[in-house]
Amino acid sequence: MKKVTLLVCIIFMLLPSMAFAGTVSTEVYLDNVKLKFSNSVIEENGTTLVPFRNLFEAMGASITFDPKTSTVKAVKGSNTVQLVIGQTVAFKNGQPIKLNVAPKSVKNVTYVPLRFVSQSFDYGLSLQGKKIYITSPKVTTPVVTPTTPTDPAATTNPTTTNPSTTNPSTTAGNLTVEEIGKLSNRVVYIEVSDSKDKVFASGSGVMIGSSGEIITNYHVIDGAASAKIYTEDKKTYKTTTILAKDEKRDLALLKIDATGLPTVTIGDSTQLKLGESVVAIGSPLGFTNSLTAGLVSSPNRVVDGLNFVQISTPIDHGSSGGALFNMKGELVGITSAKIESSANINLAIPSADVKTFLNLPRTNTTMTGTQPTKPTTPSVPQGSQMTEEQLEDYLNENYSKMSYGENDKIIVEMEWVAVLDDDGDFTLGGIMTNADQWIKLMAEQEADEDVLPSLIYHIAQELHDDKQLSDLFFTLFLDVYVSKYPSAFPAEAIEQDGSGYHVFYCFVAGGVDFEEGYMYYTLDPYDKSGDSYQKVKVK
Repeated sequence: MKKVTLLVCIIFMLLPSMAFAGTVSTEVYLDNVKLKFSNSVIEENGTTLVPFRNLFEAMGASITFDPKTSTVKAVKGSNTVQLVIGQTVAFKNGQPIKLNVAPKSVKNVTYVPLRFVSQSFDYGLSLQGKKIYITSPKVTTPVVTPTTPTDPAATTNPTTTNPSTTNPSTTAGNLTVEEIGKLSNRVVYIEVSDSKDKVFASGSGVMIGSSGEIITNYHVIDGAASAKIYTEDKKTYKTTTILAKDEKRDLALLKIDATGLPTVTIGDSTQLKLGESVVAIGSPLGFTNSLTAGLVSSPNRVVDGLNFVQISTPIDHGSSGGALFNMKGELVGITSAKIESSANINLAIPSADVKTFLNLPRTNTTMTGTQPTKPTTPSVPQGSQMTEEQLEDYLNENYSKMSYGENDKIIVEMEWVAVLDDDGDFTLGGIMTNADQWIKLMAEQEADEDVLPSLIYHIAQELHDDKQLSDLFFTLFLDVYVSKYPSAFPAEAIEQDGSGYHVFYCFVAGGVDFEEGYMYYTLDPYDKSGDSYQKVKVK
């Protein structure tokens, strides 16, 4: 267990950093115009930091700095970025994002990570020697078609013959869920059979080429001797042909004997935003062409080293290989997996990976009929093998919703963030956004002072037993917006936001030293002295 005073400084970052990074001769260009900074650019651990005011002003962002909380806030268009000096967790539109290097104050000048800031406002960034080039986000003008009313079919490429390319067209504005439902004629139901023609699995697929190319998950057809494709117009096609496959990325391209099929337009999954509405169409549990709507829970979720779009859109067995559409009616993912949890965690393979897959050479192999042996859902590695992303995923799968108290009447919902330090130890941040839940939890703590410590100990013990993880340190936060000044909270946890206030309040911190057999925790993390920490024997 690290010294408590050091942990407090590292985790909460309430004081400006005293460690100066080295100045560098790097030049920064914005749209090929060299930026002039009031102070030299610095570099720390491979991260370039620049004076914040010069950068934000060059980008046209409005900025505020709150010296009371050491918080920098920048707003441009629909994006709001917040960074706190010394804190390795920044926020984009209210969502926490880990930083490799925290913002810092050097000789009264505030420095921020260049890459994080530029990409947060959708700017491109490239490095050429000692020069860094930032490019403004491309502005596309929608092509307004004269069709009235908007017809989703008009936005697709029904005559595409090469499935590796699509003819992207742009609709004027978003479609309704009902209009996107018309694209269900591009989604198929798949039944796979063994060598004795016995059906043993089912899934979904998407028409990607008008001459009979169907994309699906590889695990849907793994081990099949043949597959039957059922289209919405009640036609059935039997195939044994696989044009391309990628077992690791879990994608397969099938070929059926058909022409003139309606096909989807492939969109850009890299443009998906947190909270964006999406629609899934597939065949969960064999209920063909079922439509469900939801939100993007995370546009860039890494599981088992692979990238997924995490969605709240419900999917189930049989949805694998189905279509995920954005509200323009563009395919932005192939629905792939559901994590068995009450947290409604569903995954889709992003269309960016689909495009890469469709550029693979065609092999025209025949299905083997060998039964699958590999698992069909992502697994989570153990202990020190886990990355920050994998532990984050595991926490959000298993601890995003917990019950507590008599008859499990207290519900605690959290979004988890994991940070790995230089010593190989994890710091875990749990963020509550439901004020009512937090108030009830605090009432329980008032009645029983062991409620919060036992919550941390419970999770730490299970991670130790189930995942062989030790040296974990927890920080639990309340993240809410209120209309009146919340005087009950410390000033460091309050930031004015428009006509209201943003509260980001750490209400407990602690960890368990399993080797010593002690738990260390504090209910006053803002006490910089570290004297508020309690030491409790746990075994």
